[in-house]
Amino acid sequence: MKTAKLLTVIAAAAFSLVASTIAALAVPAVATSAVNVRSGPSTAYAIVDTLHAGQAVEVTNCQGGWCYVEKPGPDGWVSGNYLQATQAPDPDPGHNDAAAAAAINAFGNIAGAVIGNMVTPPTPPQICFYNGANYTGSSFCVDAGDDNNKLVGFWNNRISSVKVPAGRSVTICRNWFYGGPCRSYNTDRALLHPNINNQGSSFQTF
Repeated sequence: MKTAKLLTVIAAAAFSLVASTIAALAVPAVATSAVNVRSGPSTAYAIVDTLHAGQAVEVTNCQGGWCYVEKPGPDGWVSGNYLQATQAPDPDPGHNDAAAAAAINAFGNIAGAVIGNMVTPPTPPQICFYNGANYTGSSFCVDAGDDNNKLVGFWNNRISSVKVPAGRSVTICRNWFYGGPCRSYNTDRALLHPNINNQGSSFQTF
C-alpha cells in the first residue's frame, strides 16, 4: 500500500474514533430563554429554528461563544450565553488509548460558558428543630422521611420550636416510640403546644 493511501486510511480511522468519542461526550443543556438557532456560528447566518425557554438540547461543539446543538427538528448554532448545561460530560467514556485522550482534549472547547453555567440540583428543604422558642438556641435539621423513635441525651424533652418547609410535615410525640400525646405541624411553629413544648421524645417527618 502506498504511503499516502496508508496515511489516509489511518487518518480516517482516527477521525472515526475521535468522532465517536466526542459524540459520547455530548453535553445535555437547556435554553435559558427563547433564542434563534442559526446555520452557522454568528448572527450573519440564516435562522433555521428557534429554541424556547427550558428546551432540552445536546451540545456537541462550541467555538467563538457559539455552540452547535442537536435536537428534534433542525440542528444548528446557538449563542452559548443562552444555554445552561444540565450534566457535565463523562471524562472517561470507556477509552484509554491515546486517540481517545486526544478526542477528549479536542472536545475540551465544547462547554465554555455552557459548563460554566452548570446547573446544581437544589438541596431539598429540611425540617429544623430548636430548643428555644422563636427558632433560637441549639438546632438540628433532618430530611423529610427521617424519624427518631427515641430521643436521648440533650434533645430528649428539649424541642421548643420547629421550622417546616412548604410541602413537609412533622409529628412530635411526648413519649418514646411515638406515644401520645402527639402534635403535627405542616408550617413553622415558633412555640410548640404546651403538652409537647420541651417534652418531645420522638418524632416523624413527612
